[in-house]
Amino acid sequence: MAIHREPKPRPSPLDYVPPDSRPYKVTPDDNWWTLAQRSDVTFSGMSALDLCHFNFRTRHPAEINWYLYHKVGCRRTTRDGKNFMFGAGDEPGIVYLPKQGHPPPVGESTRKRAGRLNTWFGIVGKAGTQVAVVGIETVAGVAVSLDAPDDWMAITATINRVGPGWGASGGVAGIYIAGVESPGVLNGHQEGDWDFNVALGPNWGKAAKAASSANRLAPLIQAARKVGAKTPSGFKKLLKTNPDKYGELVDSCRSLNDVLGVGAEPKVIVFDLPLSGGVEASAYFGLSTFNAVWDNL
Repeated sequence: MAIHREPKPRPSPLDYVPPDSRPYKVTPDDNWWTLAQRSDVTFSGMSALDLCHFNFRTRHPAEINWYLYHKVGCRRTTRDGKNFMFGAGDEPGIVYLPKQGHPPPVGESTRKRAGRLNTWFGIVGKAGTQVAVVGIETVAGVAVSLDAPDDWMAITATINRVGPGWGASGGVAGIYIAGVESPGVLNGHQEGDWDFNVALGPNWGKAAKAASSANRLAPLIQAARKVGAKTPSGFKKLLKTNPDKYGELVDSCRSLNDVLGVGAEPKVIVFDLPLSGGVEASAYFGLSTFNAVWDNL
């Protein structure tokens, strides 16, 4: 079953109906992010997480899952089994959307809150192979929100490569995500670019690209080194047990959106750290497809 926890005390009763709301019968094609993007909802400025709060008065993923099970009747789970999904058999299968012309109360929406970075920073593991002109690389790890130390996402990505090369490599990388308020925004996001891999055992790194990217990526590499974690699980444990490290990370990354030239649209930068192995030499065009879910436990 999905990760869920009954909130105590409950922020809203199971028969709670949000003010200035209208009932909506969910379908298997719906999720909180598609609901937030409906033309009759976007006026409110609510994000997917805001809609959860609008319905249940909580933004904690485990508590949202509890309400989805006990109030909406959800039984389907996401592929990783961590979260509930809307389904055709949900009973009663009702959530509430804001009525048009009725802006949500103050505090209901976080999308336009001044000073919000909508930026995440994390550590991922990578593994890739290249044979002749085709290859694939997989990425998996975690990232923490630079807006809230308790907000984490679990990230996976697949990079399909096209280009000459051979070999296999794997290692540890940092990941910087901008223009993303919640994990659902990243689901299905794609980015493509030319890249190089030069992997020679413990000296693995994108050496050919590093020379031209050093100045741009230097703040990211410095931030990762300052935290000092060498694995995704180690990164998460370190920040949870050392709040000062989180503060240092936020301070290091606060101005990077401007430095790196990213804006409101999602942008993901995966950059190598000097901890990896394998033997590979390749030059390829990589098309990355990302997916993410909340990982707040």
